[in-house]
Amino acid sequence: MKQVIAACSVSGSAGCSDKDLKAALSQWLAAPPRRIDRLILQALLCTTPMKDSVQSRCGLYLASHHPARATMGALLDAVCVHQLQPKPFEFVNSVSNAAGFHVAAQLGLEGPNLFIGAGPNVWKQLQALALLDLGDGLVDQALLVVIDENDGFQAQAVLIEAPTEAQDFAELTAGIDVLQLQL
Repeated sequence: MKQVIAACSVSGSAGCSDKDLKAALSQWLAAPPRRIDRLILQALLCTTPMKDSVQSRCGLYLASHHPARATMGALLDAVCVHQLQPKPFEFVNSVSNAAGFHVAAQLGLEGPNLFIGAGPNVWKQLQALALLDLGDGLVDQALLVVIDENDGFQAQAVLIEAPTEAQDFAELTAGIDVLQLQL
């Protein structure tokens, strides 16, 4: 059994607009979902290139340092500062697992869908969560996704069938071809 099946890394500058992300995503999805935010776009962009390798019995384990900042900022501004009802788009996409929902829907995933805050050992943490579900036979594969929006953005995804001892993305993907997208 192969431990790591596929991987993708997408990076871009802080100046990369949501429109640029949507344009890049359109090469992987014929009909990208509407009314999605930047975090969802990045999650889709690093996972949809692997859709042919993903099985339905796959769990999704996604991590980011922050929820979608612009969406959360707009929601907090409307509700806390202006004392308005949140817009449906802001409310729905403010939930941290909104990105996971869209990835699972586009890839046809039927396994667990977890979102965690990214810390210094995020890849080990995601693998530990996946190990529980793989070990229990709940899933056959695990899709690990990390999105980092510090100084631009980097969205990385790795599809595994078994946990490894890897500490980070570079170790996880050593020896396999990684699809690299630069925006």
